[in-house]
Amino acid sequence: MKPNPTRLGITDLVRQFEQDPFPFTRRSPGLCLFGLDEFLVQMEQLEDVNDNREWPFLQEMRRRLRAVSNEVSNIGIIHVPIRHALILGASNHLFVRYAGKRIPLWRLFGSNPSIGNEGVHPTYLYGENLS
Repeated sequence: MKPNPTRLGITDLVRQFEQDPFPFTRRSPGLCLFGLDEFLVQMEQLEDVNDNREWPFLQEMRRRLRAVSNEVSNIGIIHVPIRHALILGASNHLFVRYAGKRIPLWRLFGSNPSIGNEGVHPTYLYGENLS
């Protein structure tokens, strides 16, 4: 699958979504949230299996995404390519395996993906609002 042509990092994506008026429409070619796993590693958003700490950065990004979820639901597909192994754990919590730890993507996107495949690669579609 070829990622959508407009590529943004998570902070730029959220800033774009928060603009008034909302800069994207259903006619937009879609977006690509690029480099998310590498960015979260650099931000030290890694957890051990039994980690129960707070995640202020991920919570803030999720809060900001929820605030614009109605507008975001009116645009095309947002691709989020991940370079490392994805794991769908208990309670539909999606993680990225990285260096013996996990990047908790579910804390950003929620816990209700539709599961599919693109060739031999698993895909996870989050088609509902982030509320």
